[in-house]
Amino acid sequence: MIARYASVLLLVFAACDQAPVDWHEPVAIPTPAPGSHLTIDSAGDAKFVAGSARAASTPVFPGLCVGSFRTVAGTVHIHSVWWNVRPDSSAVLDAASSSDSGKTWGIPQAVDTSDVSSRGCSRPSPSVATVGDDLYVAYSMTASEGTGVFSAHTMASMLHSPVAVIYGERLVSTAIAVDGVHVAVAYEQPNGKRKQIDVALSRTQGHIFERHFTATRDVDVAILPSVALADHSLAVSWTARPFGAGPPSQVVRAGHLR
Repeated sequence: MIARYASVLLLVFAACDQAPVDWHEPVAIPTPAPGSHLTIDSAGDAKFVAGSARAASTPVFPGLCVGSFRTVAGTVHIHSVWWNVRPDSSAVLDAASSSDSGKTWGIPQAVDTSDVSSRGCSRPSPSVATVGDDLYVAYSMTASEGTGVFSAHTMASMLHSPVAVIYGERLVSTAIAVDGVHVAVAYEQPNGKRKQIDVALSRTQGHIFERHFTATRDVDVAILPSVALADHSLAVSWTARPFGAGPPSQVVRAGHLR
């Protein structure tokens, strides 16, 4: 809990924080295939590629919200994260790992137990990333101290306490990416009426998120973020909704970290 409040002190200055990214203009891209994830290639171009971790099975645990189940490949294990609903309709964020491509799973580890809502499985799914075999997670929930976006990670199989990324009025979709000591969490802005995608950036492996900035422009109406990091480049993608009639489209914006 102390780590969460330490992060909150930094959020006071988020509204006037200058983006630490030299952005390119957003560009439209094809709608990504289900299960794909955003990457940045050696030329600095952002694109979606097929998912790297397809588990052979889903763990069978009472209360598991199947729709929230997410997997990601590490160097040795496949990691999974999901919401597990309690009898009172609050939930625990659980994680487990598999060394046989998801045929069998280890004992679940509670990532965060502080949810106090009564939403059952009606909540945004967590987002996941790995560095080596360390797992990084971003998620939105209602904790006892407030609704917000949070992040947690493991290092050498040890779970580090969750930290607050931002507090807000509502639950939102998230995305997370890691490159070296940099961790980026993209999220739908949880405050106000404007549909925009913001990013929180950590240069301390996710222990504190020091910078907060907006990835979308004033003219964008954006939901459902994806994010990628590589070699000091950042890319954020989102589903863009037109102001008038018309189908949604996929947009990506890339830039270089200052």
